[in-house]
Amino acid sequence: MPRAGTFTVTVHPFESPTPHACAYEAGLTNARNALVFIGGLGDGPHTVPYPRAIAKRLEAEPELSYSVFEFRLTSSFSGFGFARLADDVADISALVKYLRSIGKQQVVLLGHSTGCQDCMEYTSPSYDAEPVEGYILQAPVSDRDAVSMEMDVAKLDEGLKVAKELIASGRGHERMLPTHLPPSFHATPISASRWYALGAKDGEDNYFDPSLPDDVAGPYWKRVDKPILILHSGNDEHVPSSVDKDALVQHWRSLCRPGVASELSGTIPGANHRVEEPEAEAVLVNTVVKFLQSIK
Repeated sequence: MPRAGTFTVTVHPFESPTPHACAYEAGLTNARNALVFIGGLGDGPHTVPYPRAIAKRLEAEPELSYSVFEFRLTSSFSGFGFARLADDVADISALVKYLRSIGKQQVVLLGHSTGCQDCMEYTSPSYDAEPVEGYILQAPVSDRDAVSMEMDVAKLDEGLKVAKELIASGRGHERMLPTHLPPSFHATPISASRWYALGAKDGEDNYFDPSLPDDVAGPYWKRVDKPILILHSGNDEHVPSSVDKDALVQHWRSLCRPGVASELSGTIPGANHRVEEPEAEAVLVNTVVKFLQSIK
Protein backbone atom coordinates (compact mmCIF):
# COMPACT_ATOMS: atom_id res chain seq x y z
CA MET A 1 0.00 0.00 0.00
CA PRO A 2 1.16 3.58 -0.66
CA ARG A 3 2.56 5.42 2.33
CA ALA A 4 0.43 8.15 3.88
CA GLY A 5 1.06 11.47 2.17
CA THR A 6 2.12 9.96 -1.14
CA PHE A 7 0.25 10.74 -4.34
CA THR A 8 0.32 9.64 -7.96
CA VAL A 9 0.75 11.82 -11.04
CA THR A 10 1.14 11.27 -14.76
CA VAL A 11 4.33 12.86 -16.10
CA HIS A 12 4.13 14.71 -19.41
CA PRO A 13 7.45 15.73 -21.00
CA PHE A 14 6.86 18.64 -23.38
CA GLU A 15 8.80 21.14 -25.47
CA SER A 16 9.43 24.39 -23.63
CA PRO A 17 11.98 27.19 -23.32
CA THR A 18 12.85 25.51 -20.00
CA PRO A 19 15.08 22.49 -20.78
CA HIS A 20 13.77 19.02 -19.88
CA ALA A 21 10.33 20.43 -19.02
CA CYS A 22 7.71 18.11 -17.60
CA ALA A 23 4.14 18.66 -16.46
CA TYR A 24 2.57 16.56 -13.71
CA GLU A 25 -1.10 15.66 -14.06
CA ALA A 26 -3.19 14.73 -11.01
CA GLY A 27 -6.79 13.70 -10.63
CA LEU A 28 -9.29 12.50 -13.20
CA THR A 29 -7.82 10.28 -15.88
CA ASN A 30 -8.65 11.09 -19.50
CA ALA A 31 -10.12 14.47 -18.54
CA ARG A 32 -11.14 16.70 -21.44
CA ASN A 33 -10.03 19.89 -19.70
CA ALA A 34 -7.01 21.16 -17.77
CA LEU A 35 -6.55 23.39 -14.72
CA VAL A 36 -2.93 24.61 -14.72
CA PHE A 37 -1.46 25.65 -11.37
CA ILE A 38 1.27 28.32 -11.34
CA GLY A 39 2.99 28.90 -8.00
CA GLY A 40 4.73 31.89 -6.45
CA LEU A 41 8.30 32.88 -5.58
CA GLY A 42 10.23 29.81 -4.46
CA ASP A 43 7.49 27.41 -5.50
CA GLY A 44 7.74 24.51 -7.91
CA PRO A 45 5.68 21.42 -8.64
CA HIS A 46 3.93 20.09 -5.50
CA THR A 47 5.20 22.75 -3.04
CA VAL A 48 1.68 24.11 -2.41
CA PRO A 49 -0.78 21.53 -1.02
CA TYR A 50 -4.16 22.71 -2.25
CA PRO A 51 -3.84 21.79 -5.97
CA ARG A 52 -4.00 18.15 -4.87
CA ALA A 53 -7.16 18.89 -2.88
CA ILE A 54 -8.69 20.49 -5.98
CA ALA A 55 -7.69 17.48 -8.09
CA LYS A 56 -9.30 15.13 -5.57
CA ARG A 57 -12.52 17.13 -5.57
CA LEU A 58 -12.61 17.26 -9.37
CA GLU A 59 -12.52 13.46 -9.43
CA ALA A 60 -15.96 13.67 -7.81
CA GLU A 61 -17.16 16.02 -10.58
CA PRO A 62 -16.59 13.83 -13.66
CA GLU A 63 -19.04 15.84 -15.76
CA LEU A 64 -16.68 18.83 -15.49
CA SER A 65 -13.86 16.61 -16.78
CA TYR A 66 -10.90 18.60 -15.39
CA SER A 67 -7.54 17.33 -14.19
CA VAL A 68 -4.86 19.48 -12.51
CA PHE A 69 -1.44 20.16 -13.99
CA GLU A 70 1.67 21.49 -12.24
CA PHE A 71 4.98 22.09 -13.99
CA ARG A 72 8.46 23.49 -13.59
CA LEU A 73 9.15 26.94 -15.00
CA THR A 74 12.53 28.59 -15.46
CA SER A 75 11.59 30.70 -12.41
CA SER A 76 10.61 27.74 -10.19
CA PHE A 77 12.28 27.20 -6.81
CA SER A 78 15.32 29.52 -6.63
CA GLY A 79 15.17 30.40 -10.33
CA PHE A 80 12.93 33.40 -9.75
CA GLY A 81 15.94 35.57 -8.91
CA PHE A 82 17.09 35.79 -12.52
CA ALA A 83 13.86 35.11 -14.46
CA ARG A 84 11.18 37.57 -15.57
CA LEU A 85 7.42 37.35 -15.94
CA ALA A 86 8.06 37.25 -19.70
CA ASP A 87 9.97 33.98 -19.20
CA ASP A 88 7.02 32.56 -17.27
CA VAL A 89 4.60 33.55 -20.05
CA ALA A 90 6.74 31.67 -22.57
CA ASP A 91 6.81 28.57 -20.35
CA ILE A 92 3.06 28.69 -19.68
CA SER A 93 2.25 29.21 -23.36
CA ALA A 94 4.41 26.20 -24.27
CA LEU A 95 2.46 24.03 -21.83
CA VAL A 96 -0.90 25.28 -23.13
CA LYS A 97 0.24 24.45 -26.68
CA TYR A 98 1.16 20.94 -25.54
CA LEU A 99 -2.18 20.49 -23.75
CA ARG A 100 -4.03 21.43 -26.94
CA SER A 101 -1.92 18.91 -28.86
CA ILE A 102 -3.12 16.09 -26.60
CA GLY A 103 -6.75 17.11 -26.98
CA LYS A 104 -7.50 19.30 -23.98
CA GLN A 105 -10.55 21.41 -24.84
CA GLN A 106 -10.60 23.99 -22.05
CA VAL A 107 -7.51 25.28 -20.25
CA VAL A 108 -7.80 27.49 -17.16
CA LEU A 109 -4.79 29.06 -15.42
CA LEU A 110 -4.72 29.10 -11.60
CA GLY A 111 -2.11 31.49 -10.25
CA HIS A 112 -0.97 31.52 -6.62
CA SER A 113 0.96 34.55 -5.31
CA THR A 114 3.40 35.56 -8.08
CA GLY A 115 1.54 33.08 -10.26
CA CYS A 116 -1.20 35.75 -10.22
CA GLN A 117 1.23 38.24 -11.74
CA ASP A 118 1.99 35.61 -14.36
CA CYS A 119 -1.71 35.36 -15.22
CA MET A 120 -1.99 39.13 -15.58
CA GLU A 121 1.17 39.25 -17.68
CA TYR A 122 -0.23 36.45 -19.86
CA THR A 123 -3.06 38.76 -20.95
CA SER A 124 -0.65 41.37 -22.33
CA PRO A 125 -1.05 41.93 -26.09
CA SER A 126 2.74 42.16 -26.35
CA TYR A 127 2.86 38.35 -26.29
CA ASP A 128 1.50 35.89 -28.81
CA ALA A 129 0.53 33.51 -26.02
CA GLU A 130 -1.67 30.48 -26.58
CA PRO A 131 -5.29 31.36 -25.67
CA VAL A 132 -6.93 29.98 -22.54
CA GLU A 133 -10.53 29.87 -21.31
CA GLY A 134 -10.15 31.51 -17.89
CA TYR A 135 -8.01 32.68 -15.00
CA ILE A 136 -8.03 32.21 -11.23
CA LEU A 137 -5.98 34.51 -9.00
CA GLN A 138 -5.37 33.20 -5.46
CA ALA A 139 -3.40 35.46 -3.11
CA PRO A 140 -2.72 38.33 -5.55
CA VAL A 141 -0.21 40.15 -3.34
CA SER A 142 1.93 43.23 -3.85
CA ASP A 143 5.58 42.19 -3.42
CA ARG A 144 6.46 45.75 -2.47
CA ASP A 145 3.92 45.69 0.36
CA ALA A 146 5.06 42.24 1.47
CA VAL A 147 8.73 43.29 1.58
CA SER A 148 7.79 46.50 3.40
CA MET A 149 6.43 44.33 6.25
CA GLU A 150 9.92 42.84 6.66
CA MET A 151 12.14 45.77 5.73
CA ASP A 152 11.94 49.51 6.39
CA VAL A 153 10.55 51.30 3.32
CA ALA A 154 13.44 53.79 3.30
CA LYS A 155 15.95 50.91 3.25
CA LEU A 156 13.94 49.16 0.54
CA ASP A 157 13.97 52.27 -1.64
CA GLU A 158 17.70 52.71 -0.98
CA GLY A 159 18.33 49.21 -2.35
CA LEU A 160 16.03 49.86 -5.31
CA LYS A 161 18.04 52.98 -6.11
CA VAL A 162 21.17 50.82 -6.26
CA ALA A 163 19.33 48.34 -8.50
CA LYS A 164 18.18 51.12 -10.82
CA GLU A 165 21.71 52.46 -11.15
CA LEU A 166 23.01 49.00 -12.03
CA ILE A 167 20.29 48.60 -14.66
CA ALA A 168 21.06 52.03 -16.15
CA SER A 169 24.73 51.12 -16.46
CA GLY A 170 23.96 47.87 -18.28
CA ARG A 171 24.62 45.72 -15.22
CA GLY A 172 21.06 44.69 -14.39
CA HIS A 173 22.11 41.04 -14.52
CA GLU A 174 24.42 41.46 -11.53
CA ARG A 175 23.44 39.99 -8.18
CA MET A 176 22.11 42.30 -5.48
CA LEU A 177 24.15 42.30 -2.27
CA PRO A 178 22.34 40.84 0.76
CA THR A 179 22.74 44.18 2.57
CA HIS A 180 20.13 45.62 0.18
CA LEU A 181 17.67 42.75 0.63
CA PRO A 182 15.33 41.60 3.41
CA PRO A 183 16.43 38.47 5.33
CA SER A 184 13.97 36.20 3.54
CA PHE A 185 15.79 36.86 0.25
CA HIS A 186 19.36 36.33 1.50
CA ALA A 187 19.50 32.66 0.50
CA THR A 188 18.36 33.25 -3.10
CA PRO A 189 20.58 34.96 -5.68
CA ILE A 190 18.59 37.79 -7.25
CA SER A 191 19.59 40.19 -9.99
CA ALA A 192 19.24 43.95 -9.87
CA SER A 193 16.67 43.82 -12.66
CA ARG A 194 14.56 41.20 -10.89
CA TRP A 195 14.73 43.03 -7.57
CA TYR A 196 13.60 46.26 -9.18
CA ALA A 197 10.74 44.45 -10.94
CA LEU A 198 9.54 43.01 -7.62
CA GLY A 199 10.00 45.97 -5.30
CA ALA A 200 9.66 49.21 -7.22
CA LYS A 201 6.41 51.13 -7.60
CA ASP A 202 6.98 51.09 -11.36
CA GLY A 203 8.34 47.53 -11.36
CA GLU A 204 6.95 45.20 -14.00
CA ASP A 205 5.58 42.83 -11.35
CA ASN A 206 3.61 45.53 -9.54
CA TYR A 207 0.09 44.60 -10.63
CA PHE A 208 -1.56 44.37 -7.20
CA ASP A 209 -0.32 47.39 -5.23
CA PRO A 210 -3.45 48.83 -3.55
CA SER A 211 -2.05 52.34 -4.07
CA LEU A 212 -1.89 52.05 -7.86
CA PRO A 213 -4.10 54.75 -9.41
CA ASP A 214 -6.90 53.57 -11.68
CA ASP A 215 -5.26 55.09 -14.74
CA VAL A 216 -2.38 52.65 -14.16
CA ALA A 217 -4.24 49.58 -12.84
CA GLY A 218 -7.34 49.94 -15.01
CA PRO A 219 -5.72 49.01 -18.34
CA TYR A 220 -4.28 45.82 -16.78
CA TRP A 221 -7.72 44.59 -15.74
CA LYS A 222 -9.45 45.82 -18.92
CA ARG A 223 -7.27 43.61 -21.10
CA VAL A 224 -8.58 40.45 -19.36
CA ASP A 225 -11.07 39.10 -21.88
CA LYS A 226 -11.86 35.71 -20.38
CA PRO A 227 -13.65 34.82 -17.10
CA ILE A 228 -11.51 35.60 -14.06
CA LEU A 229 -11.93 34.60 -10.40
CA ILE A 230 -10.10 36.75 -7.83
CA LEU A 231 -9.58 35.26 -4.36
CA HIS A 232 -7.63 36.98 -1.61
CA SER A 233 -6.69 35.10 1.58
CA GLY A 234 -8.44 36.54 4.63
CA ASN A 235 -5.43 36.18 6.94
CA ASP A 236 -2.66 36.52 4.37
CA GLU A 237 0.55 37.09 6.31
CA HIS A 238 2.07 38.95 3.35
CA VAL A 239 -0.62 41.67 3.21
CA PRO A 240 -0.54 44.65 5.62
CA SER A 241 -3.44 44.68 8.07
CA SER A 242 -4.36 48.16 6.81
CA VAL A 243 -5.46 46.71 3.45
CA ASP A 244 -9.20 46.06 3.10
CA LYS A 245 -8.91 42.94 0.96
CA ASP A 246 -12.64 42.58 0.30
CA ALA A 247 -12.90 46.17 -0.91
CA LEU A 248 -9.76 45.78 -3.00
CA VAL A 249 -11.09 42.68 -4.77
CA GLN A 250 -14.39 44.39 -5.51
CA HIS A 251 -12.55 47.41 -6.86
CA TRP A 252 -10.48 45.20 -9.16
CA ARG A 253 -13.72 43.60 -10.36
CA SER A 254 -15.11 47.04 -11.18
CA LEU A 255 -12.05 47.74 -13.35
CA CYS A 256 -12.69 44.66 -15.49
CA ARG A 257 -14.86 44.53 -18.56
CA PRO A 258 -18.55 43.94 -17.73
CA GLY A 259 -19.29 40.30 -16.97
CA VAL A 260 -15.65 39.15 -16.96
CA ALA A 261 -14.89 39.09 -13.21
CA SER A 262 -16.74 36.31 -11.41
CA GLU A 263 -19.27 37.16 -8.71
CA LEU A 264 -17.62 34.37 -6.72
CA SER A 265 -14.60 36.64 -6.25
CA GLY A 266 -13.81 37.76 -2.72
CA THR A 267 -11.82 36.78 0.35
CA ILE A 268 -11.35 33.27 1.74
CA PRO A 269 -12.15 33.54 5.49
CA GLY A 270 -9.33 32.46 7.79
CA ALA A 271 -6.95 31.58 4.95
CA ASN A 272 -3.23 32.19 5.14
CA HIS A 273 -1.19 32.87 2.00
CA ARG A 274 -1.05 29.21 0.95
CA VAL A 275 -4.55 28.33 2.23
CA GLU A 276 -3.26 25.61 4.54
CA GLU A 277 -6.19 25.64 7.00
CA PRO A 278 -8.64 22.76 6.28
CA GLU A 279 -11.77 24.92 6.50
CA ALA A 280 -10.28 27.60 4.26
CA GLU A 281 -9.01 25.00 1.81
CA ALA A 282 -12.54 23.58 1.55
CA VAL A 283 -13.90 27.05 0.71
CA LEU A 284 -11.22 27.51 -1.94
CA VAL A 285 -11.83 24.10 -3.49
CA ASN A 286 -15.61 24.58 -3.62
CA THR A 287 -15.27 28.07 -5.11
CA VAL A 288 -12.87 26.87 -7.80
CA VAL A 289 -15.27 24.07 -8.77
CA LYS A 290 -18.20 26.52 -8.99
CA PHE A 291 -16.12 28.82 -11.16
CA LEU A 292 -15.13 26.01 -13.52
CA GLN A 293 -18.81 25.05 -13.76
CA SER A 294 -19.57 28.61 -14.91
CA ILE A 295 -17.13 28.54 -17.84
CA LYS A 296 -18.88 27.70 -21.07
